[in-house]
Amino acid sequence: MSIGTPVLTFVGVLIAQRVMRVGAKELETRSNREETMRNLRWAAEMSVSDDLAQARLGLAQLRALDESKMLDAEQQVFIDAALDAVLIHPVEEIDEAGGDAEVVRVEPDATAGPTGGGVVPLRSDADGSDDGGGD
Repeated sequence: MSIGTPVLTFVGVLIAQRVMRVGAKELETRSNREETMRNLRWAAEMSVSDDLAQARLGLAQLRALDESKMLDAEQQVFIDAALDAVLIHPVEEIDEAGGDAEVVRVEPDATAGPTGGGVVPLRSDADGSDDGGGD
């Protein structure tokens, strides 16, 4: 009886430790998922902003989330849907503009700020006039 009590206590402690570790891992997983979804919501809202700098930042964040190794398959579906939704509108604008549309990628420069560069509004003819859909 004197050996049985300490052994049972030790086994009880091991079982309790195992249960605590499983609970902590589940909590960490849920916390990471919640943070990812908050970031996704924020990035998606930013990416459809009328402010070009905010839209670029939002799209950059969506791309960063898309490339993140922290995502599981369930979360990746949401990222893919957000990227598709953000990119469908510009593709439709290009299709509507027809063969004369030109999409220009501008390289970032020091005066553009931290979100400089990226896609600029469509130009529908050779003289560079705006197609009327921009600012």
